[in-house]
Amino acid sequence: MTDPGVAPLRGALDPPRDPSLGPPLGTAPTEPLIVVGPEPRDPAEEVAAAVLAVPGVVRLHGGRFGGLGTYLPGRRVTGVRIDEAGTEVHVVVSGVAPVPVTVGRVQRAVSAIAPMPVHVHVEDIDVS
Repeated sequence: MTDPGVAPLRGALDPPRDPSLGPPLGTAPTEPLIVVGPEPRDPAEEVAAAVLAVPGVVRLHGGRFGGLGTYLPGRRVTGVRIDEAGTEVHVVVSGVAPVPVTVGRVQRAVSAIAPMPVHVHVEDIDVS
């Protein structure tokens, strides 16, 4: 008769088990389960995603000399700067929609998620 407080022995006589199935039923995992997901996004990355989702925006632009952006650990968000003065976005727009319409859409999209005021700079118009 086995003691209900003692787990049965598992060892060399047990059949081989596929490790991808996890621990056998009735046993506790030896390590805590850690769910790994994507890293939390930085506000500059959120702004960049919102801007790129606006119809008429072709891409973000690094400014006149290419230095405008937000520097994050191991990466850079080109064309977005967020500071105590507000949010600055530099874009290239398509020639399909009127530029003021596209700028208004960008400003509304960014205003919903970033510090005010929002300054949108059109660096170029892509007519291709």
